[in-house]
Amino acid sequence: MPRIIAFSNQKGGVGKTTCTRELGLYLSASGKTVCLVDADPQANLTKSLTDSPSPGLYEALTEEKWELTVLHERLSLLAGNIRCAGVEKILPTAPWRCQDAGHVGELDAYSPPHLGAAKMLDTRMRTLFTEAAFNPFDYILIDCPPSLGVLTVNALAVAHYLVIPMNPSLYSMQGTNDLMQTVAKVKKTLNPWISLVGVIINAYERNPVITQQIVKEIEQSFGDLVFASRISKAVAIEEAIASRMSVTCSKSRVSEEIKELGRELLLRVDKEPRDE
Repeated sequence: MPRIIAFSNQKGGVGKTTCTRELGLYLSASGKTVCLVDADPQANLTKSLTDSPSPGLYEALTEEKWELTVLHERLSLLAGNIRCAGVEKILPTAPWRCQDAGHVGELDAYSPPHLGAAKMLDTRMRTLFTEAAFNPFDYILIDCPPSLGVLTVNALAVAHYLVIPMNPSLYSMQGTNDLMQTVAKVKKTLNPWISLVGVIINAYERNPVITQQIVKEIEQSFGDLVFASRISKAVAIEEAIASRMSVTCSKSRVSEEIKELGRELLLRVDKEPRDE
C-alpha cells in the first residue's frame, strides 16, 4: 500500500504546491514511484506539470470517468481543475459539523440519490485510493487547498502523514491552530493513524531579523517537528515551474535544499510506524 502524505495549511501562499511538486519530483528521480494529487481547485500543481491533464480528482470523486495523467515512468498525476470547487456542494460536510448526525452513518441522509451513500462520506478519497490504479505507487502526495473544507478533510482522512509548509512571515501561525484542531477531530472520528511528520519552512531568507524571530516562534511551537532543511526564497523555483522541470535540475542553493529535505522526509516517514 502506498504511503500517503498530505501537504496542508489553511493559510494560502505558504508553498504547499511547491513542496508537493518538488518533493514528488525528487522522490520519483530517486527511484520511487509517485502519484501527485491536486486537490486544490486553483490546480496550480496540475498547470505546473502538464498542458493536457486527463480527467482527474473531481471526476473520480463524483464517479465520472477519470484516469491518471502519466508524466513519466515513475511519476503520475491525479489532476485538479476548477470543478473541484464544486465538490463542497456534492459531498457532505465533515461529521462533527453536521448538526443532526449522531454518528457517521447518519450522514447518508444528506447524500444525493445518484451517488452511493457509503461513498459520500469524508472518506470518499480513501475509497478512491483503494482502487487498483494506485497499487503500484510507493508514495501518494496530496496538495491540499488553503481551506478546511471537504477536500482537505478527505485528504486528512486518507493520509498516513501530514506535512505543514509555512512561510516565516507575519501571521505565519495564523490558521495553524484551526488546522491542528481539524486534524485532532479527523484523528478521533475518521483516521486514527494520521500523524504530523513535520513542518517545512519555505521561502526562507537568512538576513531579515523579523524572519529569524518568526522562525524561532515556529520552532518553539513545533520543536523537533520542524524540518532541519529549509527552502530558500529563490527565482530558481519559478524558473523550474515555467520549464516544467524539477528545481533539483538547476545548479542552485535551493536545489540542494530540496534534495536534503527529500532525504529528511524519507527518513522521517520510513521510521514512522503505521497500521495498514
